Order: sequence, then C-alpha cells, then structure tokens
Amino acid sequence: MSVEVAKAQSLLGVMRAAGAAGAGSRVTRLEQLEGGWSRHSYTADVEDEGTTCGYIVRVRPHGSQLDTDLGQEYRTFALVQEEPIPTPAVHGYEPEEDTPFSGPFFVMDRLPGHSPNVWRARDRRELEEDWNGPRGLATEFAQHLAVIHGVSAERATTAAVVRSYTDTLDHWQGIWETQRLVRDPVIDEAYAWAREREPEPVPACLVHGDYRIGNCLIDDGHVTGILDWELCFVGDPRFDLGYMALDYHAGKFTQPGSSLLNALADREWFHERYAELSGRPVDPEVVRTFSLIGCLMLISIMTTGVRVFADGKTEDIRMAWGRFTLPGLRQDLVHLMGW
Repeated sequence: MSVEVAKAQSLLGVMRAAGAAGAGSRVTRLEQLEGGWSRHSYTADVEDEGTTCGYIVRVRPHGSQLDTDLGQEYRTFALVQEEPIPTPAVHGYEPEEDTPFSGPFFVMDRLPGHSPNVWRARDRRELEEDWNGPRGLATEFAQHLAVIHGVSAERATTAAVVRSYTDTLDHWQGIWETQRLVRDPVIDEAYAWAREREPEPVPACLVHGDYRIGNCLIDDGHVTGILDWELCFVGDPRFDLGYMALDYHAGKFTQPGSSLLNALADREWFHERYAELSGRPVDPEVVRTFSLIGCLMLISIMTTGVRVFADGKTEDIRMAWGRFTLPGLRQDLVHLMGW
C-alpha cells in the first residue's frame, strides 16, 4: 500500500468514526499545502454519494517549531463553532502519533479564501488598500476579536488551558531556557521587566493566542475564516491586543513592513473600535507590556525551530530560518522597554 493510499484510508476512517463520511465515500484528491511551520495541512476532496466536499487535514508533525496540544486545538475549534465566529467545522480527531500523516491529525471543512502573507509586498498592498477604502477587513477583524473575547472563562475552560499572567511568562521562559543555544542578557532583562509590570487583572476569557491577519482567510473583502487556534488559552484578553500590535505582524522581517497594525488598520482606530465593540477599555501601556510578552513568545518559538534543526530532529530547513528573525525581535524588546 502506498503512503498516499494509506493517508486516504486513515482520513476516511476518522471521518467515518465521526459520522462525517459514509461507507462508500472515497478521497479523490489529497495534496499537502505550502506553509505550516508547527502544523502541516493537506487539502482533500471527498466524494460521497455523488457529492464532493472539500476538507483540510491538520497534522502535528514531529520536529516542529512548537510542540502544542493538537487535541486542545480540535476542542477549541469545536467550541467556537457555537459562536458567531467564522471558523471551519471539525469532523474527527486521530490522537495516535503513528499515522500515515506522520503525526496526530484532525479533519475540518475547507473554507473559501486565502491567507494573506504580510511579508509579501503585494499582500500588504491588498490589506492597505482595504484600509484606504472600505475598511471592511479592518472592521471585521476588530469585530471577530471582540466576539472571541466574549467567550467566558467558564465555557472556554472546557477546551483550553488556563494561564494567569505569571503562568504565561513562566510557560514561555521555560521553553526559552530549554531550547536556547546561548544565554541572552536582553531576553533575561525583558522577562524581569515584564514580571515587574503585571497589570491590574481583568475578567479572563478565551484568548486566541496567535491573532493576526495571516491566521485568517479573506475572500472578496471579508474575513471568511479564523484559523490556527493551537496557542489559545483562557486568560487575559489583552495578550491578543499586544501580540497583534507587534511590527513583526505588519511584515517586518529583515526590513520594515507596513506602518499599519497587521498591515490592516491604524492602531489607535483599531483599539477604539475594539473597546467600543467589547466594552473593554484599552490602555496603551498595558498593550505595550503584552507586546513585549508576545515578542518573547515569538523568540521562544523561533528558537525552538532552530534547536530542533540543529539537533537533527528535522530536515525542514525553514526551522533554521527563524534565526533571521531573532535580531529584529530582540531589537523590538529593547524599544518596548524604552531603552
């Protein structure tokens, strides 16, 4: 049996167990998509009784930038389906490590649209043109974040891990200490700086954890899907605001990107719109603190990719590319601390 046939049979087995495919269903197309630094994704067409539907198979591979709980991500997708948030429905989860996809996986609907890449100039121009015109994407991006933060901690804890402010710092600092190749006094100081700036608490809720336009699908001027819930947790919603405000998510890599937040909206406008929609006031100094924590998170993730490549746990050269982002992120820490 070929690997492709084995993948198709494994996919159908999971879908049948979930009641999402019949005994006579068959896979007519299965292709791996580009991208996927900590998850691999496949697009699949499944024919059942003469009707063909499109699905995405989301796989947690061995040797990735970040080892996160695929089961939690699956449960979170299932949770937010009950909310007015554009997310794909899920159709079965395989938790076993030894699968034809080389890791555990789950199946979800394939939604229309594409994920903008803010590190491509043409994608940034598309987003900036929306801001200079109808602002439909910017408005929906704010609306969806307010809805996500409207999911109470009580409901969200059925799917996601709970993390306090200190827990969040402990989590990412622990990963950094485990994966780093060298000690960095700037990063050490940044963790100390963040621990001294713990803000007054606000009611906990569902936090996406990686909320940025690159983790959304857009089509014809609308957000059609919010994806990549692998870093979600129950905690302070201001983490999402700080994280998405990083220049990195506006296209900064080795050179500056857009001046807009996520290459999508003016920062002050977005914060005012979010506050209006969510009923949660936005303090720029608190956002700055969470931006620094988001930056530290990215450093830990990129460092993990470099480490697994250096240790020979993966041959995916993209894992080593994370080293090129580290100088810029390190400089962002300096600026955020006001040095």
